[in-house]
Amino acid sequence: MKKEYKRPVLFTISALVIIFLVFFSLKIYNHYNLEYPNWEGKSKDHNWEVIFKKNEDAPKEFSGEILWIGDKDKTDKTYIESITIMKDNKTLLDSSDFNSDIPMKDYSGGTSSDGSAKEKSFSFLERLEESDLKGSKITVQVKWKQDNQSFNTEKFVLSKKTLFNH
Repeated sequence: MKKEYKRPVLFTISALVIIFLVFFSLKIYNHYNLEYPNWEGKSKDHNWEVIFKKNEDAPKEFSGEILWIGDKDKTDKTYIESITIMKDNKTLLDSSDFNSDIPMKDYSGGTSSDGSAKEKSFSFLERLEESDLKGSKITVQVKWKQDNQSFNTEKFVLSKKTLFNH
Protein backbone atom coordinates (compact mmCIF):
# COMPACT_ATOMS: atom_id res chain seq x y z
CA MET A 1 0.00 0.00 0.00
CA LYS A 2 1.30 3.42 -0.86
CA LYS A 3 2.36 5.74 1.93
CA GLU A 4 -0.20 8.39 0.95
CA TYR A 5 -3.04 5.87 1.47
CA LYS A 6 -1.78 4.57 4.83
CA ARG A 7 -2.35 7.80 6.77
CA PRO A 8 -6.09 8.23 6.01
CA VAL A 9 -6.70 4.53 6.71
CA LEU A 10 -4.81 4.70 10.05
CA PHE A 11 -6.64 7.91 10.95
CA THR A 12 -10.03 6.36 10.16
CA ILE A 13 -9.26 3.21 12.12
CA SER A 14 -8.00 5.26 15.10
CA ALA A 15 -11.12 7.45 15.02
CA LEU A 16 -13.40 4.39 14.94
CA VAL A 17 -11.55 2.78 17.86
CA ILE A 18 -11.88 5.99 19.89
CA ILE A 19 -15.60 6.24 19.07
CA PHE A 20 -16.17 2.61 20.11
CA LEU A 21 -14.21 3.09 23.35
CA VAL A 22 -16.21 6.20 24.25
CA PHE A 23 -19.50 4.47 23.36
CA PHE A 24 -18.78 1.37 25.47
CA SER A 25 -17.44 3.46 28.35
CA LEU A 26 -20.71 5.39 28.40
CA LYS A 27 -22.68 2.12 28.28
CA ILE A 28 -20.74 0.74 31.27
CA TYR A 29 -21.16 4.00 33.20
CA ASN A 30 -24.90 4.04 32.46
CA HIS A 31 -25.25 0.40 33.55
CA TYR A 32 -23.41 1.13 36.80
CA ASN A 33 -25.64 4.14 37.53
CA LEU A 34 -28.82 2.14 36.88
CA GLU A 35 -27.69 -0.91 38.81
CA TYR A 36 -26.03 0.60 41.90
CA PRO A 37 -26.24 1.45 44.71
CA ASN A 38 -28.62 -1.12 46.12
CA TRP A 39 -29.50 -1.81 49.71
CA GLU A 40 -29.70 -5.54 50.42
CA GLY A 41 -30.16 -7.84 53.37
CA LYS A 42 -30.93 -11.47 54.14
CA SER A 43 -32.75 -12.84 57.14
CA LYS A 44 -30.67 -14.81 59.63
CA ASP A 45 -32.75 -17.92 58.91
CA HIS A 46 -31.75 -17.57 55.20
CA ASN A 47 -35.36 -17.67 54.01
CA TRP A 48 -35.86 -14.05 52.95
CA GLU A 49 -33.93 -11.44 51.03
CA VAL A 50 -34.93 -7.78 50.73
CA ILE A 51 -33.47 -5.48 48.08
CA PHE A 52 -34.02 -1.79 47.47
CA LYS A 53 -33.01 -1.02 43.91
CA LYS A 54 -33.40 1.81 41.44
CA ASN A 55 -36.52 2.00 39.32
CA GLU A 56 -35.78 1.73 35.62
CA ASP A 57 -38.22 4.48 34.67
CA ALA A 58 -37.14 6.86 37.48
CA PRO A 59 -33.45 6.27 38.32
CA LYS A 60 -33.46 8.63 41.32
CA GLU A 61 -36.20 6.61 43.01
CA PHE A 62 -36.05 3.18 44.62
CA SER A 63 -38.50 0.39 45.27
CA GLY A 64 -38.24 -2.57 47.59
CA GLU A 65 -38.50 -6.23 46.68
CA ILE A 66 -38.77 -9.23 48.93
CA LEU A 67 -37.67 -12.66 47.74
CA TRP A 68 -38.23 -16.12 49.18
CA ILE A 69 -34.78 -17.73 49.11
CA GLY A 70 -35.64 -20.61 51.43
CA ASP A 71 -36.51 -24.19 50.51
CA LYS A 72 -37.97 -24.07 46.98
CA ASP A 73 -40.02 -27.20 47.68
CA LYS A 74 -41.95 -25.29 50.36
CA THR A 75 -42.77 -22.27 48.20
CA ASP A 76 -46.35 -23.50 47.60
CA LYS A 77 -46.98 -23.57 51.35
CA THR A 78 -45.35 -20.23 52.20
CA TYR A 79 -47.38 -17.07 52.83
CA ILE A 80 -46.26 -13.63 53.97
CA GLU A 81 -48.45 -12.36 56.79
CA SER A 82 -46.76 -8.97 57.13
CA ILE A 83 -43.66 -6.96 56.33
CA THR A 84 -42.36 -4.20 58.57
CA ILE A 85 -39.75 -1.80 57.21
CA MET A 86 -38.13 0.69 59.59
CA LYS A 87 -35.85 3.62 58.79
CA ASP A 88 -33.88 4.31 61.94
CA ASN A 89 -36.80 4.19 64.42
CA LYS A 90 -39.52 5.37 62.03
CA THR A 91 -41.89 2.92 60.35
CA LEU A 92 -41.88 3.20 56.56
CA LEU A 93 -44.17 0.22 55.97
CA ASP A 94 -46.26 -1.96 58.24
CA SER A 95 -48.30 -4.29 56.09
CA SER A 96 -49.98 -5.99 59.05
CA ASP A 97 -52.87 -3.56 58.51
CA PHE A 98 -53.81 -5.28 55.25
CA ASN A 99 -54.94 -8.57 56.84
CA SER A 100 -54.23 -10.67 53.78
CA ASP A 101 -51.68 -13.40 53.31
CA ILE A 102 -49.50 -13.15 50.22
CA PRO A 103 -48.76 -16.55 48.65
CA MET A 104 -45.13 -16.80 47.57
CA LYS A 105 -45.97 -19.45 44.97
CA ASP A 106 -47.42 -16.64 42.84
CA TYR A 107 -44.09 -14.84 42.97
CA SER A 108 -41.62 -17.70 42.79
CA GLY A 109 -40.92 -17.69 39.07
CA GLY A 110 -42.15 -20.11 36.44
CA THR A 111 -44.85 -19.18 33.93
CA SER A 112 -48.39 -17.90 34.18
CA SER A 113 -51.34 -19.58 32.46
CA ASP A 114 -50.90 -17.20 29.51
CA GLY A 115 -47.25 -18.27 29.13
CA SER A 116 -45.69 -15.08 30.47
CA ALA A 117 -42.91 -15.26 33.05
CA LYS A 118 -43.87 -14.80 36.69
CA GLU A 119 -41.87 -12.55 38.96
CA LYS A 120 -39.43 -14.02 41.44
CA SER A 121 -40.33 -11.43 44.04
CA PHE A 122 -42.93 -8.84 44.70
CA SER A 123 -42.40 -5.12 45.06
CA PHE A 124 -43.33 -2.75 47.85
CA LEU A 125 -42.47 0.83 48.80
CA GLU A 126 -42.50 2.20 45.27
CA ARG A 127 -40.95 5.60 44.69
CA LEU A 128 -38.69 5.86 47.72
CA GLU A 129 -36.08 8.61 47.30
CA GLU A 130 -32.38 7.75 47.58
CA SER A 131 -32.05 10.46 50.23
CA ASP A 132 -34.46 8.40 52.38
CA LEU A 133 -31.98 5.53 52.32
CA LYS A 134 -28.59 7.26 52.54
CA GLY A 135 -27.10 7.35 56.00
CA SER A 136 -30.04 5.54 57.57
CA LYS A 137 -30.34 2.18 59.26
CA ILE A 138 -33.02 0.24 57.36
CA THR A 139 -34.37 -2.81 59.19
CA VAL A 140 -36.84 -5.41 57.99
CA GLN A 141 -39.01 -7.94 59.79
CA VAL A 142 -41.12 -10.54 58.01
CA LYS A 143 -43.96 -12.49 59.58
CA TRP A 144 -44.85 -15.53 57.56
CA LYS A 145 -46.50 -18.89 57.76
CA GLN A 146 -45.86 -22.27 56.29
CA ASP A 147 -48.15 -25.28 56.72
CA ASN A 148 -50.38 -23.21 59.05
CA GLN A 149 -47.44 -22.56 61.39
CA SER A 150 -46.46 -18.89 61.92
CA PHE A 151 -42.87 -17.65 61.95
CA ASN A 152 -41.24 -14.35 62.77
CA THR A 153 -37.87 -13.40 61.34
CA GLU A 154 -35.52 -11.51 63.55
CA LYS A 155 -35.10 -7.94 62.36
CA PHE A 156 -32.32 -7.76 59.82
CA VAL A 157 -30.47 -4.72 58.53
CA LEU A 158 -30.01 -3.77 54.90
CA SER A 159 -26.54 -2.70 53.84
CA LYS A 160 -25.52 -0.56 50.90
CA LYS A 161 -24.04 -2.50 48.00
CA THR A 162 -21.99 -0.96 45.24
CA LEU A 163 -20.10 -2.41 42.33
CA PHE A 164 -17.00 -2.77 44.51
CA ASN A 165 -18.48 -4.27 47.70
CA HIS A 166 -21.12 -6.54 46.25
